[in-house]
Amino acid sequence: MEPTVDGPDAQLDEELRRGAQYLAHRLTPTAGTIPRLPGIDIHGASLPLNGVAGGDLLTYVDYHARFDLDSRIARAHASGQEGMVRVLQKLKQVGGILVADVAGHDFTDAARAAMLHQAFHTGALYEMDLNGQITLRLFEQINTRFCKSTTLRNLAADPDEASYITLIYGEISNTGRFSFVSAGHPPPLVFSREFDRFVDVSQDRLVSYPPIGLQPGEHQPDAKRYERALGYKKRYTVNNLNLMGHGDVLLLYTDGLIEPQSPYTQAHLQQAVSRAKDEGAQAICEAIVRDRQATAAQTDDLTLVVIKFR
Repeated sequence: MEPTVDGPDAQLDEELRRGAQYLAHRLTPTAGTIPRLPGIDIHGASLPLNGVAGGDLLTYVDYHARFDLDSRIARAHASGQEGMVRVLQKLKQVGGILVADVAGHDFTDAARAAMLHQAFHTGALYEMDLNGQITLRLFEQINTRFCKSTTLRNLAADPDEASYITLIYGEISNTGRFSFVSAGHPPPLVFSREFDRFVDVSQDRLVSYPPIGLQPGEHQPDAKRYERALGYKKRYTVNNLNLMGHGDVLLLYTDGLIEPQSPYTQAHLQQAVSRAKDEGAQAICEAIVRDRQATAAQTDDLTLVVIKFR
């Protein structure tokens, strides 16, 4: 029989546990935040390894829900910003999805994910005011801030090696076009309903950059103040995938879904999608998670987003 722990230490442990549960609950997007677009079905799931809070982050940008696009269009038109008017009009048919994976899966990693969540959405507000859309500048700024932050490095288990985040942010349009930026994140997978398998995507459409917080941008005016042993990164660029045939499926995920040493392989994943391909995005997502859990024990935080072109 193990000794009973009580007193101040037990109280502190309970407060930390409650804090972790609260954080996990508040960072989990609800169904109402998922972008709703004609012809596009989206569903996501995030499963922390410890069942409470981990280092994965999933968040959406539903432009209709977050912003009054008509009001912004009217203001831009009144001030003669016709370029911004056109950009804002396009957002009526676009939804954003961010998936990130903080190195590690403890409570401190959940805290870093929460910081990223707030930095992203705060930056998105500035981007909308300045540009009428989210641009690559937002991710340049986030990367710079995470490179410099002593607080974020102190939260990492190993400040020199683990203070980084892989990230993918993409915007899906109602035409099936997916435009995205990747910072060290697993590439999207495209399942063709016609061919009943994942299709190969040209590497020039899957350009990725170092994880967030690992290398400052070489173009930053303060680059010398952010010097790191691993050098500097190039400017981010946008990848474009002209998806999809009707019924095709796009997957975004963290490496907790397909890990290098895991028995659960891309072939298993392909079979799971194939079996559920005629279902909606939620049913496909749930089928993949069930298959993953039935095949191998979860050893990392797991996040998955399914986008289906109907």
